[in-house]
Amino acid sequence: MVSFGLVCLIVLILIVIVIFYAGILLDFINPSALQVQLLGVHITLFGVIVLLAFEGSSGYGFTIGLIGLFTGMFGSFREPQRA
Repeated sequence: MVSFGLVCLIVLILIVIVIFYAGILLDFINPSALQVQLLGVHITLFGVIVLLAFEGSSGYGFTIGLIGLFTGMFGSFREPQRA
């Protein structure tokens, strides 16, 4: 059974990711490629922590890790800023 704290953490990380991508798509924020890659690394590490810390929630940790991996790859393929 999934604990209440784990559900809150998963919902929080999903809300942060949705707000991040919405901010990029609506041009509210303009992070550099390195900042997006670092966010992806942090989310991937969070997925690993969930995977290792909570028994029976390996699917949640793996999914969060994949979201972080895709976020980091998105940062790698961003176009450089023009002057």
